[in-house]
Amino acid sequence: MIKSSMLNPEISYRCLVALVALAFTFSLGSASAEIKLTDDLSISGFLDMSSTTTSGGDDTEIALSFDQFELDFHLDQGSVTGRVDVHSSPGDHGNTGIKLEQAYVTYALPESTVSGVSIKAGRFLSAMGFEADEPTGLYQYSFSEGIPYPAYHNGIGVDINPTKQLGIYVALLSGVWDVNDTDIKNPGVEAQLALTPTEQITAKVGYAMDKLEDYSQSELNAWAQFTQGPLTLAGEIDLLQNWYHEGENGMHFLGMANVSLQDMIGAPVGVTLRFSGINLDEGDEEDGHGHAAPAADEEAESSTSTEFTLSPSYSVTDNWLILAEFKRRIDAEETIIAIESLFTF
Repeated sequence: MIKSSMLNPEISYRCLVALVALAFTFSLGSASAEIKLTDDLSISGFLDMSSTTTSGGDDTEIALSFDQFELDFHLDQGSVTGRVDVHSSPGDHGNTGIKLEQAYVTYALPESTVSGVSIKAGRFLSAMGFEADEPTGLYQYSFSEGIPYPAYHNGIGVDINPTKQLGIYVALLSGVWDVNDTDIKNPGVEAQLALTPTEQITAKVGYAMDKLEDYSQSELNAWAQFTQGPLTLAGEIDLLQNWYHEGENGMHFLGMANVSLQDMIGAPVGVTLRFSGINLDEGDEEDGHGHAAPAADEEAESSTSTEFTLSPSYSVTDNWLILAEFKRRIDAEETIIAIESLFTF
């Protein structure tokens, strides 16, 4: 066993680069979602690049960038599994670096003891929200307007799945929306109820609350998805409390339709339409804690930001997706056109 203090940073970096090169070598000849290295270890990941044109008023910006590379390690030792995701994406001034995204261990309780229960601990992704955190799970290039979900956080989570139609999830977290918050003195919680009454319908209701220094911030999330053949429909609503400041409440909403044209035109083409937005109350004065809050004799003003997205996509191979997006941010009077290349392995 080699202690971490004995590892030369340059050698560690070269080892990681070599592993990445090996992953690409395997992935070029396989459309598998994971590449098996040993009986206990497999890897997966993706390469994401894009070009965007943003127009607003008299200003136009054109960008071509490498968005993200991710490498995921999957460890399987029966009832105990582990996952470690590392990624590299442009930071300040276009600098890239390798960062830990999530790392956690999951233990599935024996079926003889209790059925369908597992416990995970570490840094992991929130269960909240319809839209995926990674580009590999999105139906289009961009996220919805004002997307409020938590991302990655630290804690312990419990999954309970007594049947295929019912799922319950609860987690105790050191911080819900801030992955760098590790102070358990003000813990946060996340809970979700998942229902799958038929193969075509999935519905989930979740709640997240984080105890901050002076007040609590919370989100109530509900979404439903219907899939029938080539058509997928989804709707979502989020009720937000004390969002950016104490007393500032709001609502996020989303409606989406995706259709595959494979059977119609004989080509792996899909089209997504989405409308989303966020509405927030805005305070006019500061409260006793220095946070924005409405005056006692005035109604709080509100701001609304909405967008409409049209996004066609084409699967060049099972591993390579080319996607275009036309997005109009209605209230901001801004137009964004994007082309994305997404390679998965």
